[in-house]
Amino acid sequence: MTAQLTQKITRERVYIPGPRGRLAGELSYPDDTPALAAVLIANPHPLMGGAVGNNVVERLALDLPAYGYVTLRFDYGGVGRSAGEPVDVAENMRQFWETGTSPADPGMTEEVGCTSAWLRSQFDLPLVGIGYSFGAYALASSAVDRLASLVLISPTVARHDFSPLKSASKPTMVIYSDDDFATPIEVTQQWLDTLDPPARCLLLSGGEHFYRGMETRIVEACSKFIIQTLAEGGHP
Repeated sequence: MTAQLTQKITRERVYIPGPRGRLAGELSYPDDTPALAAVLIANPHPLMGGAVGNNVVERLALDLPAYGYVTLRFDYGGVGRSAGEPVDVAENMRQFWETGTSPADPGMTEEVGCTSAWLRSQFDLPLVGIGYSFGAYALASSAVDRLASLVLISPTVARHDFSPLKSASKPTMVIYSDDDFATPIEVTQQWLDTLDPPARCLLLSGGEHFYRGMETRIVEACSKFIIQTLAEGGHP
């Protein structure tokens, strides 16, 4: 099985029921080829630039359909067009910069779970999750049971509990950097040693936490991983 590159895609605005009101998202999908999988992209934390226009999120959402995938990106509640209280209130910001977490985190994690369920209901396709930074934690803790496989970009293992991955045993790819201020490389590699089965890994030297200029490499790595895992098995 190989993904055939196509250049024609459709972008469709959607609204998804969420725990705090409707969530604004965008579906992107190929026009002229059957889709191979549906891909949910979970944003970083809004206090770290987590929105649909994030450089990595946008490139994944708009470039993966050219390889034959449906993508869904969405904003957490209170961000962009999504309903809900703003995330950047004083208490959230104070705790986030002190601990890397905020009182808003459980609600956003629940939104990822709701969105994964919605996407699964719309398409009879294997569901793949790509979580970036906080989004990696949100996927691992709320949606992993629905996923055929997942990609974790800069997972925040120094700040969040990723133990659900250990019991899920889903094919996993981890993309990380050697100079990530949010999670030192030593912490990431120690955590990778605990995963069974082992994750496939891509180390992007100099990527920091934001991977500016490396977006195409991330898209290509994700597409290759997805097609390999689809060839290896079905979906839940």
